Amino acid sequence: MKAKHGATLRIAVIVVILITLAHAAHAQFQAGRGGINPRDSQTATQAAPQIVSTEPPPLETDLVLLTVSVAPPEKSPRPSLTREHFQILEDGVEQKILYFWEDSRPITVGLLLDDSDYMTANMKLANLRETLPTFLKTKNAADEYFVIQFASFPRMTVSYTTDAKLAPTNFRTLDDSTVPPPDTALNDAIYLGLEAIKEGANSRKALVVITAGGDKGCDGSQQTMKNEGLLAFAIKQPVQIYSILMTDDWGIANNGNPCLQISKDVNNLDELAGSTGGKEYLAPNSEGGVNAVAREIAFALKTQYLIGFKSTDTAKDGKRRGIKVKVNPPADSPKLKVWTKNAYYPPKEKSPKPAK
Repeated sequence: MKAKHGATLRIAVIVVILITLAHAAHAQFQAGRGGINPRDSQTATQAAPQIVSTEPPPLETDLVLLTVSVAPPEKSPRPSLTREHFQILEDGVEQKILYFWEDSRPITVGLLLDDSDYMTANMKLANLRETLPTFLKTKNAADEYFVIQFASFPRMTVSYTTDAKLAPTNFRTLDDSTVPPPDTALNDAIYLGLEAIKEGANSRKALVVITAGGDKGCDGSQQTMKNEGLLAFAIKQPVQIYSILMTDDWGIANNGNPCLQISKDVNNLDELAGSTGGKEYLAPNSEGGVNAVAREIAFALKTQYLIGFKSTDTAKDGKRRGIKVKVNPPADSPKLKVWTKNAYYPPKEKSPKPAK
């Protein structure tokens, strides 16, 4: 009986201690939280963010990551945007955003500059000289860039540097009395840029292509790198491609005959940009027109948004899935441009080998 009584007494003491500790913990919690217990407050639960993203996401194979760019009108500030302002649609079906991060890390930019004969008409090269300082004016100290110039073939004229003062201002000049046939190695330059940028120090990477078009002649018969092969290579690289095609002489670039390759280059550049998360521009050939585009690209690249979702379509079929991003900004926001890559390809699950 004594043993049973002693055991009962010990249990009672333990219960009293636990109750005392529970009351003390509750009182301490209320003192530290202003007397609000989130278990009893729906408001507190609703106000808590679902996702807190302070660093790049973990490498999850089923997380689809999009780099989203947002640009306001020139000279207008970009409003503060949160996850709730964005919508992601995959093949028309809205996806739940599971990851959101403002990405302002340093960026590596490859500047691909056409200095072929097409660029000599109507002061294009002169306007291009003013564009480079405009683009690099707001670069961050840790941003790096390189320059590839191309005519008959592409060549790197400025290797990797963080010094914006090294932007080239002198381009090849021609004797006005000679008019050599145009020869623009556009696709070769983009391919070289994609290869070169692999050595970049920064995770964020972009190519900015400024050209008058006309890859390897107006019939395209001399192209070294075909459009289909370049696109297939580009979509596998973590690089955004932006292009500025300077437009004023499509009809006279081939001695008065329409240059069919220029319009093909427009379509190709648009597809490259859309497939990699960049943007394609048709810029009027004027210092102000080209500079405005350069400023928009530079501003968009300063801060982008990494947005992640897990697709509601769980099939691992490797088939193309269309992507559309929408932004619903605050009521007092200016009209915003928003873009990301127009599609992605999920991994394809390998079929098991048949048993022998």
